[in-house]
Amino acid sequence: MGNVISYSKTCIMISSIPLFLYCLFFTCLFLFQKNFPQRGHKFMNNNYVLLITLSSIPIGFIGNIIVPFILMANSYTNCPQENLSKYYVKDVAMCEKIKRSDLF
Repeated sequence: MGNVISYSKTCIMISSIPLFLYCLFFTCLFLFQKNFPQRGHKFMNNNYVLLITLSSIPIGFIGNIIVPFILMANSYTNCPQENLSKYYVKDVAMCEKIKRSDLF
């Protein structure tokens, strides 16, 4: 970990990837398979895959709550400027030296 860390709530975005892949997989099955499994089909009864997929979202929410506290415990502070709120620094004076590299 360096002197400046950029963190903008990426845990929830990363945790939604399994749900996206699950939906993409079943959409492709639905579109490209003539005999898409019906409700009683054995393949559709694998609810543990959906359970694992959906359980990643609360883990991402918890991660978004925990990461700022971990940064604060490691003596990082959030920059007070509104446009630099996603940056955590060791010394508040370093906030003035940050050159933003945002696309949006």
